Amino acid sequence: MVKLLSSGVIFISTLVFCQAVDSLKVDELLTKSVESKVVEISATISYDSFEPRAFKLSLFPRKSPSEVYISRMFFPGDSIQIILPYNILSEDTLGNIASLEPVGGSYEKLYRLFTKSEEKIDLGNFRIKIKSDIIKLSLIDGFDFKPISKALLQISSSSQIIFSAISDSMGYTRLRIPINRDNTTPVVLRVDTDGRYPPWQENLEIPKGVSSKTIPLYPMQVDEGVSIYKVVKELSPLRKGPENGSETLFLLNYGDLIAVNKVAGDRVYGRVRIDLYNKQSFKYFEGWVLHKDIKLMSGHQTKKSAN
Repeated sequence: MVKLLSSGVIFISTLVFCQAVDSLKVDELLTKSVESKVVEISATISYDSFEPRAFKLSLFPRKSPSEVYISRMFFPGDSIQIILPYNILSEDTLGNIASLEPVGGSYEKLYRLFTKSEEKIDLGNFRIKIKSDIIKLSLIDGFDFKPISKALLQISSSSQIIFSAISDSMGYTRLRIPINRDNTTPVVLRVDTDGRYPPWQENLEIPKGVSSKTIPLYPMQVDEGVSIYKVVKELSPLRKGPENGSETLFLLNYGDLIAVNKVAGDRVYGRVRIDLYNKQSFKYFEGWVLHKDIKLMSGHQTKKSAN
């Protein structure tokens, strides 16, 4: 009987001890889960004169955009910061995507790829942009079809510049024309190559969405020994003769090119090119212009005249 009681006491003590050990293990697991590694993800936003009411920031894996890690709303002036468990992010290089959607206007949704990191992840600056129609523009030489790089392109409406850019080494530029523009006034494209080609200007037809356009530019056709000058005064008269009061053939715009082959005092004689028939052809005109209204160009593109 005594042996049975002793065995019972030992069994109960062992059971209580095991339960205590198991409880310690559970507490240890809970502590580990509470202390799981997290990562801080931050960004900044700039929006010039725009006034979005809020911003929706979403994070998701690149391979599965429907599986959103988190989506949060922020308001102007808020610190853009999100804290996530480190292990949920994709291990792939640039395997995660952050999208920023401005609320309260016609704004573009912006995206940023990023890689998982144990340190803080800075998504950089999101620059808010108005929704735009886009024209993929290529500039080429009309004779040898080579790309024209470093050309200044400006788009204006109602005499206000609404977009400007520089063509890259392949002559390529993405023109962005805001969809909230005044559709009752024409949109004008001007291309300036700093004297390498005569300036190009036209009223631009803008298809909705994304489209493509190629513009060939033609260098001046000149004889040997001729110098190229650029007009530096708006509405400079091109006159038929060098004398005062001579007939004005037409007025030259700032940036127009003139091929000069004769100088007489404060006046020079040369030829200018005027585009005709919706830029499909051109014609040369000769006349006199004041020397103070023009500037000698260097590094210009010319082609020997067929004459």
